[in-house]
Amino acid sequence: MAIFLMMNNYFHDVATALLITSALVILFLARSAEQTGEAEVIRYFVGLYPKLTILARVSMAWIVLGGVIRFLNFMSFEMLQAEIKGATVVIALVIKHILIFTVVGIGGYKWRKLSNRVKELRAALPEPAPEGQ
Repeated sequence: MAIFLMMNNYFHDVATALLITSALVILFLARSAEQTGEAEVIRYFVGLYPKLTILARVSMAWIVLGGVIRFLNFMSFEMLQAEIKGATVVIALVIKHILIFTVVGIGGYKWRKLSNRVKELRAALPEPAPEGQ
């Protein structure tokens, strides 16, 4: 059981890192596309956006599912291991979880705003010229 919990916690941390990284990549691409002001670049980004969100959605699903397991076993596994190692590790563990929870919360808010912005960009795009004209 301990190996399962250790692996769950590890993959939970990896999913959190993937969520944050994918959000930063999408934000960077969105800003770059908007700064060009070129309809084709914006159209490409708007078309790419749903594909880019797949990693973020899978990461978020794992954060929630793995987080439930982590939460239910936190005191008996993760906190117990930290207490054995000393007060400094306990403090670091608490700070880590507060920081990650905050970053994921802010990221969710920003993601919602970006999603709305992509909808606005999509609506503002002119129709592409038909082929051969």
